[in-house]
Amino acid sequence: MTSDNKTALKPVKIVENVLLNRYKRFSSFNKSAFIFIFSLLVFVTTPFALAEDEEDAEEEAEVIPIMYFDIDPKILTFYQGTGRKIGYVVVQVNIAVKGQENLDLVELHSPLIQDNLIDFFNRQDKKTIQEFSKREGLRKKAQESVAAVLEEEVGKNIIESLLFTDYVYQ
Repeated sequence: MTSDNKTALKPVKIVENVLLNRYKRFSSFNKSAFIFIFSLLVFVTTPFALAEDEEDAEEEAEVIPIMYFDIDPKILTFYQGTGRKIGYVVVQVNIAVKGQENLDLVELHSPLIQDNLIDFFNRQDKKTIQEFSKREGLRKKAQESVAAVLEEEVGKNIIESLLFTDYVYQ
């Protein structure tokens, strides 16, 4: 190589070194910035993630399954029709409760529940028994009646829902 070539390469080498140094400084800045931002994100989001995990764990621990108890035999009772006519109603009732303990309490007191439901339907009139539009109100009142009787016996309301799974009248 001639001295002219060495002189011509010298400015290129200088520019190359300057660019390389800038890249290294910029590159190390990017790495530092990335590490700082990542650490900041982890630091800020960790408490929220832990709080959600604790809430999820509490919800999972508190989940008690709904269980159903069939009142057997079906409720069969008479109601006052129009004039001297008497009608009858046959209702299959299921009671929804939370957990095995409450299911056992409903089973224990099922004769009391049956008696209460027979008395409840016996007090209803023809219009209430036969009109479909009044069926939901009748179901809610039956649930309230059974809940009140059970609350007297066990000291708390354990019924989640009372369902009519079969309903026949004449």
